[in-house]
Amino acid sequence: MARYTGKNLVVSWVYSRGTVSLNGDFRSFKTNESVDTADKSAGADTHRSFVPTLRDTTASLEFLDTTGSSGTAQWAATEPGTEGTVVWSPQGTASGAPKYSAAAFIESRDRSMPYDDVVSVTVEFHIQAEPTASTW
Repeated sequence: MARYTGKNLVVSWVYSRGTVSLNGDFRSFKTNESVDTADKSAGADTHRSFVPTLRDTTASLEFLDTTGSSGTAQWAATEPGTEGTVVWSPQGTASGAPKYSAAAFIESRDRSMPYDDVVSVTVEFHIQAEPTASTW
């Protein structure tokens, strides 16, 4: 199995005002997939048992807050409640590299301003449908 590092990651946010690249100064990108459950325990059961129900997917991106037009565009594009499509490619845009996209909205964002480090922004995406897998 091939291994790769995150250095070639590409993340874009496509929304009503256009497309904004969010990977220029990224620190980390993470997706999280989970499933809700329904309790199917009954009668003489001695241990709870469950069935999977609805799936849920979220993504989180941390990037450095930059000054100038690109930083302003990134901040404006990631306002909570903004709907669009998040596109990510863990291995870059070389021919054949995997690419994922999904309808999403910005659930939250925060800006961390430590006294002894760079300012960073964390954006939480709430995915609205199963991500579509393709290649470049």
